Amino acid sequence: MQPQRYKILGCPCAGIMEDEATEQIISLIREKKGGYMVAINAEKIWRYKSDKNLQSVIDNSIFPYPDGAGAVLGLRWLFGIKSEKVNMPIKALEAADRHRLRTFILGADETNHELAVANIMRVYPEISLVGHLHGYHEKEFIFSKIIACKPQLVLIAMGSPVQEIWADELISKTQSGIVVGCGGALDILSGKVARAPMFMIKNNLEWFYRLCVQPWRFWRQLFLPCFFLQLISAVIAKKFVSSSDKS
Repeated sequence: MQPQRYKILGCPCAGIMEDEATEQIISLIREKKGGYMVAINAEKIWRYKSDKNLQSVIDNSIFPYPDGAGAVLGLRWLFGIKSEKVNMPIKALEAADRHRLRTFILGADETNHELAVANIMRVYPEISLVGHLHGYHEKEFIFSKIIACKPQLVLIAMGSPVQEIWADELISKTQSGIVVGCGGALDILSGKVARAPMFMIKNNLEWFYRLCVQPWRFWRQLFLPCFFLQLISAVIAKKFVSSSDKS
């Protein structure tokens, strides 16, 4: 049974804790429906109504899950739902290792890709790795390789929104398997890029860490004050309506 979806400023997102994610992946694979997961963060919520392509990709996903402070706080403030940022790529690897899932890994440049795959197989030796490719091949070649391998799980690290668009297209061709977008996870797993300290992740401050180590991201985060203002306005409006209904 999938967790309930909620609408944060219109954008769907399921409430889930990280320790529930592995079983959620296995459940979806056992159902054999085929689909892809989408990581929901403040940027996707903000762009949801104005970007019709993104909206379609999120709406068509089998499981939109919280992947940042915007989604976690939106679920808590608007619906009283306790959730947390889910590191879905790692949870997917844990599921693949535990259940020996047929897995395909795609993305990153050639050097980081090879390092990441080697590290993954060292840490998760029970994964049935049926194929892997770096992210600099032609799309049709990549798709043909994935389809030929018939994986149960595909990890795509191409960055958003490319990985979600590719996942949508891939599932339309295969109608099977679960696709998980990985963003920069392969670069981290390669050992070449450091992730935020755990205390920052647990306190929804990973965005701040990324801004400190990648200051050019500043321009991408200019929307955040407007996003949180709109979120707070939605919370106030909901409480006002609730108070009016009670009276």
